[in-house]
Amino acid sequence: MGRSLSDILSGEQGDWKAEQFERLWYGRSAKGENPVKASKFRQYIREHVRQKIPDVKSVSRRRDQRKEGSSGHMDESRYFSKEYCRKYWMGELQEEIREAEAY
Repeated sequence: MGRSLSDILSGEQGDWKAEQFERLWYGRSAKGENPVKASKFRQYIREHVRQKIPDVKSVSRRRDQRKEGSSGHMDESRYFSKEYCRKYWMGELQEEIREAEAY
């Protein structure tokens, strides 16, 4: 069977948002690349991710408690990577937090 209209539209929106993130991350515009714009966007998105770190850490800590031999130490710098920033932009990070809290 084919996909529903909402699946198709959300897929297209996801593609658009991913392209938008890449464009903003590298500061691309119609006039070319703008490193200042890229820096401002990175600072903006990392600040939002930083505010989510307590939520992510509490979820990760619960997961680690289930694993044996976990040290419990969290390296916060990994949350500022492009991957985590992209997850935040796409709404995936918030969804992971909601799912883990519900579990």
